[in-house]
Amino acid sequence: MITPPTSLLGRRRFLTALAGVTGGAVLVAACGGDSSGSATTADTTGATTAGESTTTAATAGESTSTTSATATATPGETGGPFPADGTNDNGEGEVANVLADPRSVRRDIRSDLDGANTQEGVPFELSVAVVDSGGAPLPGAAVYIWHCNRDGEYSQYNSSMLGGDFSDFSWLRGVQVADANGEVQFLTILPGRYPGRAFHIHFAVYADDTYSNLLLTSQMAVDDNVIDALYAQADGYAASLSNDTDNARDNIFSDGVDHQLLTVTGDAGAGLAATFTAVVA
Repeated sequence: MITPPTSLLGRRRFLTALAGVTGGAVLVAACGGDSSGSATTADTTGATTAGESTTTAATAGESTSTTSATATATPGETGGPFPADGTNDNGEGEVANVLADPRSVRRDIRSDLDGANTQEGVPFELSVAVVDSGGAPLPGAAVYIWHCNRDGEYSQYNSSMLGGDFSDFSWLRGVQVADANGEVQFLTILPGRYPGRAFHIHFAVYADDTYSNLLLTSQMAVDDNVIDALYAQADGYAASLSNDTDNARDNIFSDGVDHQLLTVTGDAGAGLAATFTAVVA
């Protein structure tokens, strides 16, 4: 198992120590307090507990206390330039909106909505629990996630920022409706990392699948050491490893990611699983 280094082992020494490592498991569980994130609650099996906010520091040997009854609300973050939620132009004079297509409600988001153009990358199982500030689950909430592929590209848009026209594609976007426990699951790939941004996954929470009542828009993050370890292990992610933007130097995450960190388990060879709790005020 690869675990985040102790405070005596710096990030660069940690990457050096990874040289020659071809596999292993990664685990980080974290949530704390900052002004721009989401409370993450999970145990090492990936199960989430509504109403309980448990923090395990990403640095080995450090931990904080457990708080019950009241969960810290997830502050909002920008949806970025490529949300495809009906709010902007796709660069071709049309509104980008995958939510208007009922096929967007799907668990496996690796391909276009028609099943074509499946994106290559490390399999990534993502479980999200949606709760209110009292910790009660929100069944029926619709969770929309979107992120870049391993090359840092987003579907649905033609943009110079992307370096090409991807407006005819719809991969790595999808919606799931929360079950009685307020939980949804997605099968996707490990997103890449591109210049200027740390690893991130965009998400939006709606009251239901009519998408008429937006409750929250935010972004998920991963501990710097953990994501560097994964990119170092994973085939096809060399560019992501070299595009080395830490959370602290990211223009979205620079004010802290304590409430935005995913809990990640598994390894880049066999596949990864991650859990997250979105707390809606």
